[in-house]
Amino acid sequence: MAGMAKTPRTSARPGPDDTPTPAEWGFLLRLQRLALQYFVENQRPNGLMLDRQSNFGPRRAHGLCSTAATGMGLIALGLASAPPYRLLSPSVAAQRVRAGLRAALERIPSDHGAVPHFVDSASGAVIGHDYFSTVETAWLVAGALWSAHFLQDNGLEALAWQLYHRVDWRYWTAPDVRGSSGLLRHGKDRDGQFLPCAWDRLNGETAFMIVLGAGAAPGKDLPEDLWRRLLPFYGSAGGQHFNNADLGLFVFQYGLDLLDLRQWQAPSGPDLYAEARLATLGNQQHCRDAAGRYRTYQTMWGLSAGDGPGNPPATDTYRCYAPGEALDGTAHITATLASVAHAPRAVLDNLREARQADGLGRYGFSAVNLDRQWVGRDMVGIDAGAAVLALDNYLMDNRVRAVFHRLPCVVDGLQRLGFTALEGINLAVRRASQAG
Repeated sequence: MAGMAKTPRTSARPGPDDTPTPAEWGFLLRLQRLALQYFVENQRPNGLMLDRQSNFGPRRAHGLCSTAATGMGLIALGLASAPPYRLLSPSVAAQRVRAGLRAALERIPSDHGAVPHFVDSASGAVIGHDYFSTVETAWLVAGALWSAHFLQDNGLEALAWQLYHRVDWRYWTAPDVRGSSGLLRHGKDRDGQFLPCAWDRLNGETAFMIVLGAGAAPGKDLPEDLWRRLLPFYGSAGGQHFNNADLGLFVFQYGLDLLDLRQWQAPSGPDLYAEARLATLGNQQHCRDAAGRYRTYQTMWGLSAGDGPGNPPATDTYRCYAPGEALDGTAHITATLASVAHAPRAVLDNLREARQADGLGRYGFSAVNLDRQWVGRDMVGIDAGAAVLALDNYLMDNRVRAVFHRLPCVVDGLQRLGFTALEGINLAVRRASQAG
């Protein structure tokens, strides 16, 4: 909020014992290829990506498509065509990205640029309560801009910028008590009514969305003071005190694998990147503290929204696993993988234990619950996407973030919100390289 003092940047960083061995490095590369394969195999004929797919056994031909998974998937398609993966040729990747952009622009509904969360892959019907969703739209737009720039395809860039420019971010803000634009709303329901919630927390889940919206054209852009309106929610988990301690791992990962907040100082609030390490260590210890009640947590850890054992007749049920929620002995291994840069040794040790629990499927690790003798059937698209972004940044010297920061709307958004460039970034050179 306005006037909030800046929180000092913490020195919490991985130590020298966190360095992977050559065998561990090779295993991370293998996991990255599996996660990329999710998007290579699960783009439907409608151009969108499936929200989830079987991680074991026969694959399903149809299901719900997620626009957030599609945005992450567009990035994954670009990466899949690049070294060291080479799962697609650049021309095939561009063709498939184009199909996704055409679907977004021509075949699914939009309202002031916002798109639905879920679309049925067979019928094309919009499914779910969030008929139009701002965060899903942000992921679709981010993936479009990123992949078009990465593949250096002028036609794709024209489509991606068309998708970005049609979003009226200011329309999606709620009026505050003074009658000006306030917080960004979650979206609209099927009846065209605004959803009652707005994005009010300061965390890594939505930071990239605020930056994208702030960089839009005048009249459609988010207010300059919006970042300062977002509030930190401090708490404790696993002996660590940090912002959003009650929430699962994903809120400390998603947007921070696009934004490089080690290079840019936020205008207010906590150091989100540094606190992601505290969240990772706190998440691990919170599970360890429950090891006396749950056998899973004696060897594995990981709390993040995702599948868990269902109550009969259901076999799997999606839940909001987090330090602030009730535990049942489920560990979300792929969610921990997306924290690899923040606590490499903790993550690598967790992966080693998960391999012994038979949780590794065709796209990576499913969630595991030893207490219920349960392994999740599916890989969820946004979980695979979070792993893809985090692993490429970790393995390939920050590549995903570097490309995102070459987008003019990202630099404009950071500057308008009041971010400060750190470590000698020369904005004039950066902008000149963008113009070229």
